[in-house]
Amino acid sequence: MAKIPAVREQYGSAGAGAIATLIFLNIIWAGANPAALIMMQNHRPEWVAGFRFIGTSILLGLLLLIPPFRRAVASRFPKHLPHLMVPITLGAVGITTAYICYFWGTQLSTATEATLLVSSSPIFIALIARLALREAFPPQKVAGIVLGLLGVWVIVNKGLLLKQFTGATWGSLLVLTGVLTESIMAVVAKRMAMRYSGVALLWIEATSAAVALTVVSFMIAGSPNLNWTQSDLGAWLYLTVLCTVFAFSVWFYILERAPVGGMGITIFAQTPAAGFIGYFLLREELHPTIWIGAGFIIFGILLTMVKGKESRN
Repeated sequence: MAKIPAVREQYGSAGAGAIATLIFLNIIWAGANPAALIMMQNHRPEWVAGFRFIGTSILLGLLLLIPPFRRAVASRFPKHLPHLMVPITLGAVGITTAYICYFWGTQLSTATEATLLVSSSPIFIALIARLALREAFPPQKVAGIVLGLLGVWVIVNKGLLLKQFTGATWGSLLVLTGVLTESIMAVVAKRMAMRYSGVALLWIEATSAAVALTVVSFMIAGSPNLNWTQSDLGAWLYLTVLCTVFAFSVWFYILERAPVGGMGITIFAQTPAAGFIGYFLLREELHPTIWIGAGFIIFGILLTMVKGKESRN
């Protein structure tokens, strides 16, 4: 019977340095959608997701072959079969479901509605973490979530009053399913990361997702387009190396000890970051409300920085 590692000491706050790092990661993730759009000009969306996780699995696998990394991960690699099946399931079922729902949902909905729904994930992460992990849910966190949502609303809607809504029910439901799936995955991954290496868990998830997405892509989209342009390669490198291998490795490393509910609040930073990326790279209009919304989001994130240590779960 494989020995199950002890639970790590858990902290009540990610800390100022970790929060700044998480905001930086979300700025990187804000560029994922433009990069995916570039690839989708020549590739089916299912294969864009598949290529991303195939690359992630290979690159992380090569990284784990390096002796210092392998030694660091070996003692915290899940060997207990029921625990090993958790990241495998998260990758094969969770990631595949979330990405398919996002791709199909955004095509049936509007960019405004999809962005607002995706930005609601911190609410679900905080609530599920409270129920499943008994993470603290102080008034500051509630206020931070409310301010973050208000900031996202002001940016996406370009004001407080409702301006755009189509009522695209099926598209919105698909996006919401993706949001709920990822929120549940984040909390389950947190429980696993309390015992095991976050990087090892990420590699297992990515490998399972690569296999599942390849099968689904062949079934839905047929054979992949192997004629890549330089733009395709650049977008793929951004999605794979920066957004997944680097950003998610750091996210999982912090996840090992920090509360996932507090970490999830930083997802709000993606919305203003996406606006600035669109302005500087795609020459999109930068509406003045982005500054107001960004202010609400930053203040909301700061409110969630509660110091102190939590007891072990």
